[in-house]
Amino acid sequence: MSVIIENIAPCRKKLRIEVAATRIAGVRAEILQEFRKVAAIPGFRPGKAPQPMVEKRYASEIEQELQQRIIPDAYREAVKEQQLRVVGQPHVESVENPPGQPMVFTAAVDTAPEFKLPEYKGIAVKKTETPVTDADVEKTVDSLREQQSDFLDVTGRGLKTGDFAIVNYSSVAEGKPVSELAPDAKTLGEHKDFWLLINSDSFLPGFCDQLLGAQVGEKKQVLVTFPADFAVKPLASKKATYFVDITGIKEKKLPEVTDDFAKKVGVDSVEKLKAEIRKGLVAEREQQANAELRKQVVDHLLSQVEFELPAALVAEETRSIVYDLVRENTQRGVGKDVLESKKDEIFGYASQGAKERVRTSFILDAIAQAEKLTVTEAEMEQRLAAMATRYRMPAEKLKAQLDERGGLGEVEEQILVAKTLDFLLANAKVEAAKA
Repeated sequence: MSVIIENIAPCRKKLRIEVAATRIAGVRAEILQEFRKVAAIPGFRPGKAPQPMVEKRYASEIEQELQQRIIPDAYREAVKEQQLRVVGQPHVESVENPPGQPMVFTAAVDTAPEFKLPEYKGIAVKKTETPVTDADVEKTVDSLREQQSDFLDVTGRGLKTGDFAIVNYSSVAEGKPVSELAPDAKTLGEHKDFWLLINSDSFLPGFCDQLLGAQVGEKKQVLVTFPADFAVKPLASKKATYFVDITGIKEKKLPEVTDDFAKKVGVDSVEKLKAEIRKGLVAEREQQANAELRKQVVDHLLSQVEFELPAALVAEETRSIVYDLVRENTQRGVGKDVLESKKDEIFGYASQGAKERVRTSFILDAIAQAEKLTVTEAEMEQRLAAMATRYRMPAEKLKAQLDERGGLGEVEEQILVAKTLDFLLANAKVEAAKA
């Protein structure tokens, strides 16, 4: 087998691979025998048809099977022989296989960039220390009180600021239903049993102010002017009338901070509750501080070395980031028209982020290799067990699913990245700084 390499871009090569005619003939003969055993040719029982007849009848299928057996093996052998660091999958561009001659095929591949590692030990970083105060603890207690709130029915008075109004509403703008003008935001046009916090900046500008004093059973007409920069573009700057039925008024009542309250959230007393909260906040801030240290390390490394990146890898990562951004914004209620109007901005952000992620990955991988950092079987099992607990499924089932779709390598890479960053932080110069 002979291999000719052509550099077509900094991280892309074209391989011309020639496989000997004798090897092709041997594999072809094996395939032909396999087809002959099962060939369905009129007038002959399976396995009894003449070989030339089988070869003619199944010519295209035999050729396809031949390529499927030869090309992957020959490609892997060529990559190993030439010591290429290939990333991603090859793209087979052409195949020539004349009878009795060598098979010649070309494949375009992306390869890992070559670069010199910068000095990565002794990186100077600043660790911001943010002590947990009593006020921080009380704020978390208040948050727990909010979660345990009761909502009591209000009778005998009208709506006031801080109440929750339960309303049904529909709306029109320019003579048409708002839900028709903005089909991607139908709940903005009509809704039933909608809980609305009565506050000046709730829902739509000026909406709640026009409901103050209204009582259960009242019907109100609320006039709204959508802002010029309103997120739902079809409604920007338009005037709308909302027809609102007030079906209920609720007043939020926060529980008192007592031992009984603490027991409801799983702790024996208020004292123990606050101690647990403080402990959790300390751990959370330590985690945040370490994440910031890791970011400083990565930013420093990125500033110290530049190199070309495999275009296909960057494109794949860009698509992944775009998908995540669109999914997250859709879940937040951002309409398709808004996302479409910002597609260039989204793509630009994703492209830049993809380049940084891919470059970081290559740098950290090179450091891991230089320091001989590896992932042990025990570390993999520990990570898989934690994932299984999070997803509430047996560890073996999760492992089988990941293995089936090739996800175990990704888990291993995540562990190795974390170990490499831990190594870099252990060898960094950390300076403490107060928040």
